[in-house]
Amino acid sequence: MSSYGFPTLLQYSRLTGQAANMKSQAEQARTEMVTGRIADIKSELGAKVGDAHMLSKAIDDVRARQDAATRALGRTSAAQIALANATAGSETLGASLLDAVGLSNEPSININAEKAELQLNAAITAFNSRYEGRSLFSGDATNQPALADAETLLTDVRAIFAGAADNAALQADLDAYFNDIGGGFETTIYTGGTGNAARTEINDGELVDYSAKADEQPVRDLLRHLSTIVVANEETGFADREAALSGAAGGLIQASNDIVGVRARIGAAEERIAAADERLEAEATAFSLTYNEQTARDPYEAASRLQQIESQLQASYIMTSRISLLSLANYLR
Repeated sequence: MSSYGFPTLLQYSRLTGQAANMKSQAEQARTEMVTGRIADIKSELGAKVGDAHMLSKAIDDVRARQDAATRALGRTSAAQIALANATAGSETLGASLLDAVGLSNEPSININAEKAELQLNAAITAFNSRYEGRSLFSGDATNQPALADAETLLTDVRAIFAGAADNAALQADLDAYFNDIGGGFETTIYTGGTGNAARTEINDGELVDYSAKADEQPVRDLLRHLSTIVVANEETGFADREAALSGAAGGLIQASNDIVGVRARIGAAEERIAAADERLEAEATAFSLTYNEQTARDPYEAASRLQQIESQLQASYIMTSRISLLSLANYLR
């Protein structure tokens, strides 16, 4: 007669339940072998699981802040490049034009005016730069460009020249257009927002404003003097043409220097953000080391446990299979 006892539903149920439990343990060991981390932190750490969860949240918070700092550094770097492109060669151009006007060197004046038009287009392109899909110089309206195109500006400046009797009237009209609240620059040329772009939090409650806008005075001045040079060169019949050209050339040099100040302001913010980024990296590393000490699992230990569980599971499957094949006829033989 068979040495097996008569199989019962209870025996079969117990064996299949054990097999299911071992499958779960095997999957857990497999996960730990791959990740090097405890799979079931709650049961493994017991009362200390709260500390592990707090550390995990602290790491996530620091990483999120670090990500924001990294993005801010990307924007400041892109803004610095754009500002450099907007003013590239402007001081040299201004000085060269002053010399040309002083010598009444018309060919040189024409050449410098052509360079001014190229620089005007380059400046507007630079101020319409985007980073990660967001405008850099549009303030809080990051979804739209900062400035209208160069031809729109030149058309307005040509109209100002046409209505001015002399250089004094011209400068007054240009002042009104570029500097007055609700003037032509604000209503037609600057298309960004009125507020600044969002600041970056580098510490609890510590925010850094690293933005620059295309409606700041140095930008207005740069565009004013570049466009004035272009149009004054065209207006050969304007009574005070040389005075307009000289004033714009000198103003261009000053505007370029003033934009250096904007770049310095952004650079100071960059330094603070970079320092915060380094501090956040140190914090994240410290938290991660502590978290790893609490939740780490030796992959070799997990692999050994997995092998042991798989052997037990295989034996359980064999036993279950044998029991399932038993019948009353087999039992009575």
